[in-house]
Amino acid sequence: MKTLTKMKKVCCFNRFVLFAMALSIVSSFTACSSDDNDSNIPVYSLKDVDGTYSGTMLTESEPVNSPENAKEEEKPAGAEVTAEVKDNQIMIKKLPVDDLIKSIIDNDEVAEGIIANLGEINYNISYTPTFDENKNNILLQLKPEPLKIEFIAPVQAQEEGEEPAEILITVTIQAEKNGAYTYEGKKLAFIIKATEVKIGEDNYLDFPITTFTFSMVKK
Repeated sequence: MKTLTKMKKVCCFNRFVLFAMALSIVSSFTACSSDDNDSNIPVYSLKDVDGTYSGTMLTESEPVNSPENAKEEEKPAGAEVTAEVKDNQIMIKKLPVDDLIKSIIDNDEVAEGIIANLGEINYNISYTPTFDENKNNILLQLKPEPLKIEFIAPVQAQEEGEEPAEILITVTIQAEKNGAYTYEGKKLAFIIKATEVKIGEDNYLDFPITTFTFSMVKK
């Protein structure tokens, strides 16, 4: 009887060991399957917009031709621009301001003289990022500061015997809509408007509202 009892205990113990091993194997497969599924789930971050971009900036001053009336060859191609996005700032390098200067200065010769004397114009735009409902885009609530352009008055704008004067143009910039970073194609697009201009302390009353449309792709 004792031998039979021992055999039963050994048999029960072996069954328990086999059951435990089987349970362990099933758990391992389940964990691996779970890991595989998790690895396929994209991880989104508002930092995904960070990076270096290149593309174009289109400048249009009001009044502009409507798209229906504009001929294909009349549509401007836009100036090339580059930007770096990080720390919730869009940092535009060498902002093209030629068209903006020409819209402020009526005299073409004087305008060209100012453009020739301009240094590098860099312009930063702060923003607050949020996801859209489907996480297809990162929306950028733009908070543009005034654009300041400093230059030495060209000879054409000076009186005879007058010392060269430093001139400051202050441009009020507004953003009516959010910018957007689109995951598909890694595209960054936003629009800002120049709405008012001061030359020194004086308001420039005849300034036409000027729109800058940026379309860039992450490198």
